[in-house]
Parts: sequence; structure tokens; C-alpha cells
Amino acid sequence: MAWNRASGGIMSSQIKPEIREMVTDSLNEISVKTGDSSYQVFSDFLDLTISSFSGDERQYSAQIERYRTDGHDMATVKNLLQLHAKALSGLVVGLEKTNEDVLGAVYEHYSTTSDNFAQHFTPGSVSGTMAEIAFPDEDKIRNASPDYPLLIGDLSGCGSGSLLLESAYRLQNIRRDCPAIYVGWDIDPDCTKMCVINFVLNGLPGYVFQGDTLQVQVNRCWKIEPTNLSREKMPVAEIPNGDTAYIEVKSSTHVDDGTVKFPDR
Repeated sequence: MAWNRASGGIMSSQIKPEIREMVTDSLNEISVKTGDSSYQVFSDFLDLTISSFSGDERQYSAQIERYRTDGHDMATVKNLLQLHAKALSGLVVGLEKTNEDVLGAVYEHYSTTSDNFAQHFTPGSVSGTMAEIAFPDEDKIRNASPDYPLLIGDLSGCGSGSLLLESAYRLQNIRRDCPAIYVGWDIDPDCTKMCVINFVLNGLPGYVFQGDTLQVQVNRCWKIEPTNLSREKMPVAEIPNGDTAYIEVKSSTHVDDGTVKFPDR
């Protein structure tokens, strides 16, 4: 049961400044301590968060090494990592308080002060309307099962995943236990990383691809399986060689054998 819909990037948000600042205050403090731009700090935050969700010690160690190379002692590095962790905690609390795309709002906030955050934003009212128009019909929702889940995708620029989050909220209000697999695709590396993080924090199982959808190009691919973070299994796994891999989407019905294939370039 496949459902694909177009989007225009990240949803413009009306999230209150005090919610956004639960994340940005810590990131801004890192910027002051290191002299790094807001873009660099935000990018580091995305990488460190995904490395913690995937258990990627190599990426985590690389960030520590960069701080050390920049001349920071271990006490300062420890403090910087604590600030990153505080920003993540603020993101979780903000999400619990608002049930909205707080991470996208943080990105949008920084986009007003840096040309590196070069994205177009979809107004919230438009996002909601798009999700409502393209929403699966009642029969598909009613008939979805673990063997034949809904396949819900935003494949033309998922941004931070805000439209997919909106779809998940709507689906839960109609049928809370409805099995679904979510797929996001964007050419921008930071946007796809935000989407991965939002999938984890909102409990959305699925895949996020980074690459050019017009050329069916996949540079990176993450598989997200929400799980209890206290368990040994991590919720995020990066699939190597994404543009030549067979990405299994169990029981999806848009192909006969339950497999989505992304051909060689």
C-alpha cells in the first residue's frame, strides 16, 4: 500500500521561542566557547546525535578529535559534549511539550542568520493541507496489517520530516495501531540527518535516503527501527553503499517481492 507525496522542504513553525531555546541556548553556548559558526555547531549536533542513536563510536571520536585539534583541552571537550547532550534533552522535552517539529524550528531559526542554511520552507497551513489531501483512504488504513503495512513516503525533499510527522500524527488519531513504514528522501545531508533524528524521537519506523531523487541517486541510507534505547540494539543503522543496495521494506505492496531496488547510476 504505497502512498507518495511531494513536499517543499521543512515546515515553517509557530513554536514559541522558549521551546526553541531549550535547544538553541546550549548550541549558542558551544558557539561562544569554540568560535564555531552556528551552522558548524548545528551540523556537529546532528552528527553527534545520530552517532549516539547508531552506536557509531568512530563518528563520536572524530568529533572529540576535531575539538582537540582546535586546541581545546579534555575538560573543555567534556563540557562541549555535555552541552550537546543538554541540547538533545531540550529537544526531547520540547517535542513532548508541543508534539511539533522542534528540530525544524531550530533549523529555521538559524537560517535567518546564516546563508549556509539555504532551504525553502513550507508554511504550516500548507503542510497540513497537503497531508490531508494525500492521506490514505479509510480502506487502506483499515486493511493495513503487520504483513501489509502502509508505505508512506515524502520523496521529493522531505526536509526535517515534518510532513511525515504530520502524517503519523493523523494516522495515530484514526488508528493508533496501524502498521506503517515511513520513507524520507532529500538531497541535503543536514535535512536527512534531521529527518533521521525526528523518526527516532517520534517512533517512526522506516528509511531515510540522502541523494538526488530525480536521478534515483542514493549517497547514504539510514534504517530506523524505534526501540528502547536502554537495550543493546540501537534504533539507527546506516546501510552501506546505499545507491546499489536492495533496501528491504518488508511486505510493502508496490512491488511483488517486498523489496525496493535502487539501481546503479
